[in-house]
Amino acid sequence: MDNNCKILDYDEVVQIEESLRILSNDPTCKSREFIAELMAVLKQLPGQQWKTSSTISEEGIKAQVLTYEAKGWQKGRIRIRLEFCPDEPEVEEIAGPQELESLLIEPESPLDEIRRMQG
Repeated sequence: MDNNCKILDYDEVVQIEESLRILSNDPTCKSREFIAELMAVLKQLPGQQWKTSSTISEEGIKAQVLTYEAKGWQKGRIRIRLEFCPDEPEVEEIAGPQELESLLIEPESPLDEIRRMQG
């Protein structure tokens, strides 16, 4: 998994490019709404008996997984979540407002002390 990626909370809003809107025509929706639309499509597949989308995404469904770290099958629940991976990493704040102001002020010159003594 990319280290810059983040799992979206269910109430965070996503905007899908118009050419890629296959689940809904709405340009924006909450993460939970996107998952609900996805589950509605899955429910339409022949022979599928899905629970409500909110149950699957928030509570999860009973499952077993075999992971690289486990020493066997592990029982639990799986949930469907959205993950967002930004094209560009976030710029970290390197200076607060006070530090920024001090960077904008010209540094004191060694001649400033001589000028003060003469004045």
